[in-house]
Amino acid sequence: MKRDWTSRTSLLLVGVILVLLNLIGVNLFLRLDLTDDNVYSLSPASIRLVENLEDPVTFKAFFTPNLPAPYSSNLRFLRDKLDDYRAYGGRNVQYEFVDPGSDEALREEAERYGIPPVQIQVIENDNLQIKNAFMGLAILYGGEREIIPVVQDLSTLEYDITSALKKLTRERTPVVGFLTGHGEPTPAQHMPALDRALQRNYDVRTVSVTDTTLSPRPDVLLVVAPSDSLPEAHLKAIDAYLMSGGKAGFLLNRVAANLQMGQASELTTGLEGLLERYGARIGANLVMDRQSSSISVQRNLGGFIVQQAIEYPFFPIATRFNPDHQMVNRLREVGLYYASALDTAAVLPENVTLEPLMYSSPRSGLQQDFFFIQPMVARSMETLRDGPYVLAAAYSGTFPSAYVDGLRSPNTRLVVVGDGDFVNASLMGTEIPGNVAFVLNMVDWLAQDDDLLAIRTKTIEPRQLEFVSEAVRPWIKYANMLGPALLVLLFGLIRWRLRKSRTFVLPGSPAPSAPETPRRAEVHEPA
Repeated sequence: MKRDWTSRTSLLLVGVILVLLNLIGVNLFLRLDLTDDNVYSLSPASIRLVENLEDPVTFKAFFTPNLPAPYSSNLRFLRDKLDDYRAYGGRNVQYEFVDPGSDEALREEAERYGIPPVQIQVIENDNLQIKNAFMGLAILYGGEREIIPVVQDLSTLEYDITSALKKLTRERTPVVGFLTGHGEPTPAQHMPALDRALQRNYDVRTVSVTDTTLSPRPDVLLVVAPSDSLPEAHLKAIDAYLMSGGKAGFLLNRVAANLQMGQASELTTGLEGLLERYGARIGANLVMDRQSSSISVQRNLGGFIVQQAIEYPFFPIATRFNPDHQMVNRLREVGLYYASALDTAAVLPENVTLEPLMYSSPRSGLQQDFFFIQPMVARSMETLRDGPYVLAAAYSGTFPSAYVDGLRSPNTRLVVVGDGDFVNASLMGTEIPGNVAFVLNMVDWLAQDDDLLAIRTKTIEPRQLEFVSEAVRPWIKYANMLGPALLVLLFGLIRWRLRKSRTFVLPGSPAPSAPETPRRAEVHEPA
C-alpha cells in the first residue's frame, strides 16, 4: 500500500507552526485594527496610564451570562477591552466576571457598590418577557473604587474606564466652576446631563465673587449666559483670574430673545469690553440659517386651528467644524438657540492666536439693529446665502490685562461661543448629545487634559451602505449569493489542473504502459 508522505509532512508542518504561534502569542501582544479610529484598540493615553500604575487595579464585572442580543455583545466587548488593559498593565491589572444572579452574597455586593439590576426584554418561546440582568463594573484601586453601574454605551467604554482609573490614581481632582450671581442657569437644574458628565472627572462647583476674587478658585471657569450686568469688581475678579493663568469658557448671549413674546433686543453685561481687550468680540446680531431646527406653530386654515412644524432659522444646526482642532473635529452637529456670530476681524493682542471652531452653513445670514424673530419669517429663507459665520472660537497665548497696564497673563486658554443657551435643557427642550459633548471637550481642552479629549473623540459609527441604482442592485445581490460558491469551484478547478500538470515519471521507473487488451482464451479441440 502506497503512503501519502507529502500530506503527512504538510500536516506536521502546520501543527508545528500553530504551536510556535501560540508560544509567541503568550509573550508578545499584537493587534491588527483596521477601523478608522482604532476603536478596538486602546489609545496611547490608556496604555500609558496602565503601564505606569503604582499599585494593582482589579476590575470586577457583575455581568449576567448568556444575555440575548444586543446585550451579549456588551459582555464580549468589555472582556476584550479588559484583556487589552491587562496586556499592557501586566501583573498590575486583574479582572474577573461574576454572576450575581446565582449568588445572594454577590447580589448584596453589587448593591453595596451601587450596581443595580436592569430590566431587559427577552423573547423566549415566542413570548416577550422582561428579565433582570446585571451589567455593571467596579474598579478597585488603592482602597478606593469607581463604579460604572451599567455598561451600555460601547462607544464610550474606554473613556469611561480610563477616566475612572485616572480619577483613582491622580492626587487631586480639578475644579470646574460655573459663575453665578448674574442670572446664570445652574448646572444641576438647567443642565443636569452636562453636570453629571462633568462630575465623572471634575469637581463641579458654583463660583461667586468675594472681595474681588473668585471663590472658590476653579481650574476652569465657565461663564454661561449671564442675563444681568456684572459689576466692575466682578469683571476685575475675572481679569485677575485670567492674569494668574486661569482658563475660561465664555458662552454668552449678545441678544436677549423671547420666542413666546416674539421679541429680541441687544444684551449688554459688561463682559463685552473685557473680551475685546483679549481680542474676542461677539457681534450684536442673530444668525439665521436655512440649516435649522423646526418649531411647532399654530395656523388658521379655513377656520380650523392646526399645529404645523416649520423650520426656524434662528435655531441653527452647526455641522461645519474646524477639522484641525481636536476639540471639535469629531463632532457631528451642535444645535444652537438664538446664536450670534463672532467678529474674527477684531485686532488680536500680541502673542494671542485665534482658531475658529464652529461655523454656520453657507446658506445663512445675519439680522442686526432691528430684530424680527416671528416664526413666519421663514418665508424669506431663500435669501440666506451670506454664510458661513464663525459661531465659536478658541484663543490661546499671553493676554493683556484689561485693568492693569503692562500686565500680561502666562500662557493660557479661552473659548468664546456666541450662544449661552444651547446647553440649557429648559430652553432647548432636552440636552442634545452633541451640545454636551462640545462643552465636555471644551472643558478638557481648557484643563489641558488632552488624553481624555483624545479618547472621548473616538467614536463607533455605523457604516451606512452607499446608495446604488435599481439596475445595479440585482447584480450585487446575485454576486453575494453565488460569488462565494463560484470562487470555491474556481479554486478547485485550478488546483486540479495544477496537480495534473505536475504528474511526471521518476528516472528509472517503468514508463506507464497502455492497458492490456484482454486476451481471449484459446480452445483446442481434441484431435
